[in-house]
Amino acid sequence: MKIVKDTLVTLLTQIITTILAMIGIIIIARVLGPNGKGIYTLVILVPTLLVSLGNLGIGVANAYFVGKRKYLFKDIISNSFIVGLGLGIILAIAFIIYFLLCKPSFLKNIKPEWIFITTFTLPFYLLMIYFQHILLGENKINGYNLVSLIRSSILLIFLCILLFVFRMRMLGPILAWTTGVIMAAILGIFLVCRLKLDWSFNWLLFKDSIKYGIQGYVGNLISLLNYRLDMILVSLFMGIKYVGYYSVAVNLAEVLWYFPGAVGTVLFSRTPRLAIKEVNKSTPIICRNTIFLTVLSAIFLLILGKSIISIFFGSLFLPALKPLYILLPGVVAISVNKVLCNELIGRGKPIIGTIAAIVSLGINVPLNLIFIPIWGISGAAFASTISYLVCAIVPLVAFLKISYNRLLDTLIMKKEDLKIYTNILFKIRSCNILLRQGQTWKIF
Repeated sequence: MKIVKDTLVTLLTQIITTILAMIGIIIIARVLGPNGKGIYTLVILVPTLLVSLGNLGIGVANAYFVGKRKYLFKDIISNSFIVGLGLGIILAIAFIIYFLLCKPSFLKNIKPEWIFITTFTLPFYLLMIYFQHILLGENKINGYNLVSLIRSSILLIFLCILLFVFRMRMLGPILAWTTGVIMAAILGIFLVCRLKLDWSFNWLLFKDSIKYGIQGYVGNLISLLNYRLDMILVSLFMGIKYVGYYSVAVNLAEVLWYFPGAVGTVLFSRTPRLAIKEVNKSTPIICRNTIFLTVLSAIFLLILGKSIISIFFGSLFLPALKPLYILLPGVVAISVNKVLCNELIGRGKPIIGTIAAIVSLGINVPLNLIFIPIWGISGAAFASTISYLVCAIVPLVAFLKISYNRLLDTLIMKKEDLKIYTNILFKIRSCNILLRQGQTWKIF
């Protein structure tokens, strides 16, 4: 099955990028300590939020329109380049002015030059997203994954060079992150358009991209706020050191998102190309197996969480353990959202993800404001878990209504699903046998 192959390739890429990212996070935590880790988290949070604010959903629209072949490919490319550069520059200048005039309190202990460096990567950040989604729309899963892999690899390489060779303690990680984004953007552009770029601008495509993308754009923006607003609130209520602790809990918990994210990415890519009947039949199978594997991963992290934090981050970061445990049920629940929201976007219904994000954020913010002053970072984790559960319920209800599937068929593993795993194990065993016999060509 192509979906199994694409999912495994995407998952493998995300495992590698996760390992590279975690090595980088561990290095930063070990070298800079909780306070430095908190500063780094907030500095890179700024461009992440700004990109979500300013991308207007054009990345998702690119994938959808490329898959539907509604517009000329060259028009999608040229529009993406012009909009990415223009919006990125406008957003960067606007935020720098805001930062200098208003001096936001959650960034009060952070040097302005660190904010300037990451903010002015915004044009590249947008271009990376736009062109990566064009690759996704073309169903070039390998190219899509390569951009992510190169970004993580360059970030880690430059992080090690700048920290250990040039001794740039706080500036090094920031420059490494910036370099990773810039190089990934350049690679994405190269993979999409190796020929001369057409600088024409298609206004009808732009309007349609906004019209389609805005439905999911609001949801993506609100989802990011849902995932990251607690960092800002922890900084305001408790200080940067506690952001360092909490970010470690979040970093570890979010590792469990990568498999559902890989599945959702492939579903989004394939759904516009399939008949609705086939989509309705296959999605429940994919969803319930994704939940099953995510639960197994959560149990693994529950058992080994303390050892992982102690060995890799050091005993200084053990305050991250309790919020990590509290986050795990919510992370399992959000796997449903990541699968079904992407599938619904592929059906042309991104508005459902937006509704889920709005409802979830409406619960998350007041709970954070109540729980953080009482329970600290554990309160932030508890608020997130509750909001994640709500965020999963909305697309689940919508999917069941649209597809006429049953709840248990979508969430609970069945005996026949075991055949999927036995087939995969059989193929792996066959590959190993062929490799031992030197028949590599038969694998391909």
